Amino acid sequence: MESSAAETKRTKSFDGSLQEEAANHLTEFAEKNQITSFSQALAELLILLEWHNEKKTPVMQESAIYNALLRVEKAANNTSTWELCGQDCDGPLISVSTYEMNMLEQTISMYLVDVLTKDRTQILFFPLTEVFQSDVLLKWRIFEKIASIKITPHHTIYKRKLTEYIRMRIQEEVGDWLEDEFSKLKLSGKNTVLKDAEILTKILKDLKSHIDAAAEVVSIESSLFKEASCCYFDCLSKVLDEKLHPVCLQVMKWMDVYQEYHRTFHVNLRDSCALSHALYLQVKSLVQELRLKKKLPQSWKLEDYNSMFVKFFMNLLQVFKLECHSRIKRAVEAEMKDSVHTEEKILSSSVIVLNCFCTVIDEWKHMQIEDEDLQVAFLIKIADIVCDGAKIYAEVLDERLTKESQISVKSEVYKKACILANSVEHVRTYLDDLSHQMQWKESLHRLNEESPDSSFSDQVLRILNLIHQSMDSHLKSIEAKCLNIAASNVQSLCEKPLSVWIQATNLQQGYDRFLCHFNEYMETSHDALKEALFPKFLSLLWCSILMYIQKEFQEGQPPEYAITLKENIQNLMDYLLHIKMEDMESSKPILRQIMSVMDLNSKSTVDLQLDYYSQIAESLVSPVEYLGHIAFQAGYKQTTEDTVDLYINVQKGQRLPARKFEMSELYVKLTLCPSSLFPNQVPLKSTSVTEDLDNPLFNQFFQFSNLPLEVFSVKGSVVQALVVNQDKSFSGEAVLLLKQVQNMRGFTSLEFLPVYLMPLKKFDMSQIAYQVLETRSRWDKNAKLFINSRNKTVKSSKSRLLFCVPGKKMCSF
Repeated sequence: MESSAAETKRTKSFDGSLQEEAANHLTEFAEKNQITSFSQALAELLILLEWHNEKKTPVMQESAIYNALLRVEKAANNTSTWELCGQDCDGPLISVSTYEMNMLEQTISMYLVDVLTKDRTQILFFPLTEVFQSDVLLKWRIFEKIASIKITPHHTIYKRKLTEYIRMRIQEEVGDWLEDEFSKLKLSGKNTVLKDAEILTKILKDLKSHIDAAAEVVSIESSLFKEASCCYFDCLSKVLDEKLHPVCLQVMKWMDVYQEYHRTFHVNLRDSCALSHALYLQVKSLVQELRLKKKLPQSWKLEDYNSMFVKFFMNLLQVFKLECHSRIKRAVEAEMKDSVHTEEKILSSSVIVLNCFCTVIDEWKHMQIEDEDLQVAFLIKIADIVCDGAKIYAEVLDERLTKESQISVKSEVYKKACILANSVEHVRTYLDDLSHQMQWKESLHRLNEESPDSSFSDQVLRILNLIHQSMDSHLKSIEAKCLNIAASNVQSLCEKPLSVWIQATNLQQGYDRFLCHFNEYMETSHDALKEALFPKFLSLLWCSILMYIQKEFQEGQPPEYAITLKENIQNLMDYLLHIKMEDMESSKPILRQIMSVMDLNSKSTVDLQLDYYSQIAESLVSPVEYLGHIAFQAGYKQTTEDTVDLYINVQKGQRLPARKFEMSELYVKLTLCPSSLFPNQVPLKSTSVTEDLDNPLFNQFFQFSNLPLEVFSVKGSVVQALVVNQDKSFSGEAVLLLKQVQNMRGFTSLEFLPVYLMPLKKFDMSQIAYQVLETRSRWDKNAKLFINSRNKTVKSSKSRLLFCVPGKKMCSF
C-alpha cells in the first residue's frame, strides 16, 4: 500500500490526511498540552483553508475542507468539550479565544471570496444541469456547513458575507446566461421584431426549463439556502427584473409598431399576434412560477407583464373577428358556386360556421389571460364576435334567398327556403348554449372571488345576455322570413285548388280536393324542415291561407255558402293543429275578422236588417255633422194577449240647421222597421210646420195598432223618426229600439211618459251588415227592397246638396 505522501505526489492534490507517524505525534502533543479536540479540529480547518487560499501545491481537495468542517461540527457537538455560556442561546456555545475567532473569520471570508467571487471557471448556481456535478455539490455542502456551525452567539461576518456572495453569484450567473442568449436578438425595430419575438420566446422557454431543474435541486439541497438566509428565487427574480424585463418591453413596443403598421394586412396581423401570444404565455408561466417560489413580498416589474401586452390583445381581438367573419363569408361563397341539393336538410356552411365559433372559443380559453380587466374585455368581445358572426351568416343567407326568389320557380324556392331556415336554426340552437360553452357565470364567479363588489359582474352578465338576445332575435326574424317565403310559395302552389274550393258551387267537394292536394305539401314540408321549425311554418302558412280566403271570399252569397265555408275553415284549422301547429296568436286577429264576416253572411236577410238597426240605434258615436235633435214620447198598451198598440207623441225639434239647408217647411215621418216584421203597417206622416224651423213644434200623436207583442222583444226592431224638408233637401233620422219603449200600464196618458231627446243623424251605410245586404241585393228581393228604401232618401237628399242661392251667379256647396 502506497504511503500518503506518495499518493499526494501522484495525484498532485492533497486530501488533508497526515501520515500515521505524524498523526500520532500530533495527538501526543495535544494531550501533553491539554489542547481540546475542538481546538485541534479548528486548527486543522484553518490550516486547510489557508493552504487553499494561498493556492499552495499540491492543490487542496474540496473534500478535505468538507471533512475538516465535519470534524469541527462533531467536536462542537461533543458535550464534554463544551462550556455552557448561557441558556438563552440557540444550542451550547464554545468558549473560543479572540485570536481563534479572528483567524476563523478571516480565513473563511478569504475562502468565500476566492470561491464565490474570483473563481468563475465553474458554474455554481445557474444553470443547474440535470446531472448535478459532484464537485459543485460538494461546494454547496461546504457552504452549508460554514453557515450552520454555531460558535458564537453573535452573527459572524463570514456568514453575512456568505449570504451576500451567494446572492451576487446567482445574479451574476443568471445575468451572464441571459446576456449570452440575448446576443441572438437583433432588436433593430419593426423589421426584425417577428424573429426577435420568436427567439425571445425560445429563450424564455429554456429559462423556464432551467428554473424547473433548479427548483428540483434547491428543494433537495434546501438546507444551504435556509442556513445562509438566502432565497434562490428572490435572487433570480431580481436579475430577471433588471435584465429580462427591459428586453421584453422593447420587443413588445416594436411589435405594437409592427401591428399598427400592418393593421390592414390580415395575414401579417395574424402571424404577429400568434408570436406575441406565444411570448405572453412564456412570460406568464415564468412569472407565475417565480411568484409561488419567491419569499420577499415586494413587487417586481416583470410581475406587471400584462401592461406590455395590452395593445397585442386588442389586435388579437381584431384578428379573431376578421378570421371568424371572413371564414363565414368564404364558406357561403364557396357553397353558392354549387347548387343546393334539395335532399340536404342543412347547408354544409352552417357546420363550417359552428366549427369556426368553436375554434374562436377554444383559442380564447387557451389564452390564459390573467389581468381582470382583460378577462372581462375578452369575455364580452368574444361573445360579441360569435354573435355578430351568426348575424352575418343569417344575413348572407337572407340575401341569397331574396335573389333566388326572383329567378327560381316557386317549387325550388320553397325547398331552398326550408333548407336555409334549417341552417339558421341549426346555428341559433347551438348558440342557445353559448353562456355554458363560454362559462359566463363561472368566469364572473372567479372575478367575484377576487373582488368583493358583485355589482360589476352582474352588469357584465347583463351585457352578455343583451348581446345574446340581440343575436337570437335577429336570427329568429330571418328564420321567420325564410319560413314565410316557404309558406307563401306553398300557398301559391296550392292556389288553384284553393281558388276552386272558395268559388265552388259545391264547397264541401272543393274543400276535400284542396285538402288532398294540401296534405301532400304538408308531408313534404314535415320531412324538409327541422322539428322545431315545422309548427312555426304551419302558423305562417295558416295566416297566408286566411289572408287569401279573406281576399277571395264571395260576399252576398246565400247563407249556406258562408255556413259551409266557416265549417271548412274550422276543419282546416283543426287539421293544422293536429299536425303540430302551435302559435295561434298571430292568426287570431285575421281569423276573428273572417269569422265575423262569415257570421254576418250566414244570417238571413231579416236578421241582417235587425243587426243593422240595432247597431245604428245603439251607436254612441256623435254625428260628424250636427243636424239637431228631436223630442218625442213613446209607449204601448196591450190590447189582446198577442197584440199591442204603439203610441208616439212627436213634440218638437231642437236646433235644426234650417238656414243652412234653406228649409221652407218640415214634417216627421214615423216608420216601423224592418218592414218584413211589419208587413201591413203603413208609415205615418205628421202635418207640415212652417214657423220657427230651427226649433219646430209638432205636438202630434200617432198610433200603430194591432202590432205583434213579440216584436217588442226582438233586438233590432225599431221605430224610425225621419225629419224631412218638403223639397227633400234635408233629412235626418232618429232610431229607437222597441224594446226600450215603456209599457203604459198604470199610466192614464202618454204625457206622463219620459221624453226621448235623440240626435238626428244622416243615414249610416258604413255598417258591415248593410254592406252584406247591398251585395246580397243582386239576388235577394227583400235585401233589394231594403237597400232601395234606404238609398231613395239618401239620393234625394244628396241631389239637393248642390243648390243655387237667388242673386248668386255661382253655386255653393
